[in-house]
Amino acid sequence: MTPDESTLASEPLDTLDEQVLLTVRNMHARLDPVPSGLTDRIKFELTLAALHAEIAELQRVSLAGVRADDTAYAPTQSVTFTSSRLSLMVTLTAPTDDPDQAREGTITVDGWVTVGGTVVELRVGNLSLTVTADEHGRFVIEDVPHGPGRFVLHPPGEGERPIITPTVEL
Repeated sequence: MTPDESTLASEPLDTLDEQVLLTVRNMHARLDPVPSGLTDRIKFELTLAALHAEIAELQRVSLAGVRADDTAYAPTQSVTFTSSRLSLMVTLTAPTDDPDQAREGTITVDGWVTVGGTVVELRVGNLSLTVTADEHGRFVIEDVPHGPGRFVLHPPGEGERPIITPTVEL
């Protein structure tokens, strides 16, 4: 005699239930995996909705190399974002070989924003690095770890909405 479905549904999960659920999970992970970066995009959209922020558009990415000295070649990447209220240009530079100047595995972000006094927040993983651009819009953020990151710009002025950039690989 088998118990009816309502009796089974009201009982706590047992080892067999956990094995069946694990099998279903593994099947879905293999046949229809979660797209790479989906979780980060969902978090971004939720943050954006909560902030009612403006989104800056990625305008240009350029890769170049600069010679740090006679023998070292340091790759750089420039990224430009624009919004209706301001523009942001950043150059991402690998650190020099001098251990006193930067930690290994990090980059330096040299930037310029068109509105001086803007608070520039760089979010990389769980880390949030914040600086204030000078009156000419210049700022530098050092020892930035590699990984996906986005900028959140807080223009000066009472009640100004933040501006968020798309995620870029740092």
